[in-house]
Amino acid sequence: MSGDNTDGSQQEFELPIYKARDCDSKEQAPAEPQVTLDMFNELQLEVLQLRAEFAKLRRQLDELQADPD
Repeated sequence: MSGDNTDGSQQEFELPIYKARDCDSKEQAPAEPQVTLDMFNELQLEVLQLRAEFAKLRRQLDELQADPD
């Protein structure tokens, strides 16, 4: 998944990615929120699932519109 958005509406942004062990320390929590690698991977999976669901709905809509009732 390399930002292959065809409509160009997706904004480019960069998230700091940290390994889970970097965030599990007993030290004071950093002022900035951190995104762990596990969290990032879960979000990527969610995006893939949403894209698949959207494609399924788009296909159903196209079939309904093409049906000459």
